[in-house]
Amino acid sequence: MVSPPNKLGWSILALIAVLVGTGWRAAHTQNRPLHADEAVQAWQTWTLLKGEGYTYDPVDRHGPLLYYGSAAQHRLGGGTADTYDDRAARGFVLAAGIATLILFGFGARTAGFDPRIGAIATVLLAFEVFTTLYHTYFVQEAWLALFVWGFFFLALQPEPKHRLGRLFAMGLLAGLAQATKETAPLYLGVAFIAVCLAERRKPNFRNLRGLTIGLVGWFIPVVAFYSAFGTQPQGLLDALHTYTLQANRIAESPHAYPWWRYLQTLGLIHTSGPRWGQFILLGLTGFGTVLAFRPSASPALRATAFFVFTILIIHSAIPYKTPWLILTPVLGFPLLAAHAITAIAGQSRRRFLLALCLTSAAVAESGWRSWLALDRYPGDARNPNFYEQTPRSFTRLAARLEQLQTVLDRPLRIAVVSAEAAWPLPWYLRNATAVGYFETAPADPAAWDVIVWDLQMGEPASQLLTDRLVEFHGLRPNMVLEVLIDQKIWDLLFPPTADT
Repeated sequence: MVSPPNKLGWSILALIAVLVGTGWRAAHTQNRPLHADEAVQAWQTWTLLKGEGYTYDPVDRHGPLLYYGSAAQHRLGGGTADTYDDRAARGFVLAAGIATLILFGFGARTAGFDPRIGAIATVLLAFEVFTTLYHTYFVQEAWLALFVWGFFFLALQPEPKHRLGRLFAMGLLAGLAQATKETAPLYLGVAFIAVCLAERRKPNFRNLRGLTIGLVGWFIPVVAFYSAFGTQPQGLLDALHTYTLQANRIAESPHAYPWWRYLQTLGLIHTSGPRWGQFILLGLTGFGTVLAFRPSASPALRATAFFVFTILIIHSAIPYKTPWLILTPVLGFPLLAAHAITAIAGQSRRRFLLALCLTSAAVAESGWRSWLALDRYPGDARNPNFYEQTPRSFTRLAARLEQLQTVLDRPLRIAVVSAEAAWPLPWYLRNATAVGYFETAPADPAAWDVIVWDLQMGEPASQLLTDRLVEFHGLRPNMVLEVLIDQKIWDLLFPPTADT
C-alpha cells in the first residue's frame, strides 16, 4: 500500500508548482514583440498614464479594467508614462497568471475538489503551453478567466459559513469579469448552469436579500470602470450598446474560421511544422471527463466537465475565432486531468508509480511544447498557439529608426502608409514627435525622411523610391513593410567610402 501525502504535503506541492509556474511565465514576458492587439491595449494604457483620460469605445474596445489595472500597477511601482513598456504591460497579465495558479492550487479544495486534484492540476499548469502564453499576453483574457473561475469555485462551495459574504464576492467577481470583457455573461451563465445541474440545485431567486447583496457587488466595479470613475457616465449605456455593435462586427469579421479551428489550436488537427499538441495532457483530460460522470465522482468535477466543454462547443460554433478566446475552458483541462491521475493512482504501489510516470510525462511534454511554441517558433505562421504574431525581427525596425535619429538635430520625420496603421508599429513609435499615418501615399513624399510602406497596399510608386535606400521588415506572417530611407540621412549614418 502507498500512503498519500497529507494535506500539508499537497499544499507544499501546490506551492512549489506555483513558484515554478510563476518563474516559467515571467521568463516569457519579454521573448517577443507585442502583437498588434497587445500594442493597441498598451497604447490605451499609456495614454491613461499620460493623464489623457479614458472613454469606453463600444465599437472597437473591450472592458476598461485592463487599462486601469495596468496603469495602477505601474504607478504603484513608481513608474510613469515614460517608463511604461512591453514588460510593464505584460507584467499586469502575469499577475493574473500567478493569481490563477494560486487559485487552482489552494482555492479548488474549498470548492469541493479533493486537495490532491488542486495540487496536481497546478503541477500540470506550471509548464502548460496555452496558459503560459496567455498569462504573458497583454489582452483581457487572463483576467477574465481568473474572475470567472473564482466565481465558479465560489458557486461550488458547499454550505459556506458566510453565505451573504460569498454572494457579495460572487457578485463582485461577476462585475469585475463584466468590466474586463463583454463575453463575461456567457461564461458566468454557463458556469452557474453547470453548478446547478451538477449539484441538482434549484436557484433560489426569492432570496431578495441575497440577490440584492450580489447585485451590489456586481454594480460597484461595473459602474466604476465603465463610467471612468464617474467622469464618463455615457460609458454605462455604451457597455450595453456594445452587444449590438459587436454582434454586427462578428458577422463581418475577417477572423471567421470553421468549427474545427480550435482542434488545430490544441494540436489535435496538425497544421504544419512540429507537433504542437500536448497529447498526454489532453488524453488525461478526456479520461478525467469520462470519470467525472461516474456516480461516485464529486459534483464539482461534473460541473467542471460541463462548463469546460459547453464553452468549447459554443466557441467552436461561433465563426469568430482567435486563440485566446479558449483560455477560460482550457484552464479546466488540468483539473480534469488531475482527477484522472488520482483515479489511476489508486492505493497500490504499482498504480501510484504509473500515475507518477504519467504526470511526469505530461509535464515534460508540456515543457517541450512550450519551448517549441514560445521560444523556438513564436513568430512562425505554422504555430497554432499564436495568431498573426509579430516576428522577433520586427524590433530591428524600431532600432533602425532610433539609429537614424542619432545623426539629426531635429526629429526624424516618419510617414507610415498603411490602411491599418501597421500595428504594432505606432506603439514602438509612441515617443517619436514627427510621425504621420496615411492610407495613401503622402502628397509631398520629399517632406518625410522615412516612408514606411505596407506592402499589403501593393508596391510603392516609383517616384517614392527616388534617392532612397530600401529595407524590408516583417510585420506579421506574410505581411512585409518596405522602409524607404532618405539617402542623405543614410549617408550621414553610414558615410560612403571610396569603394562605394
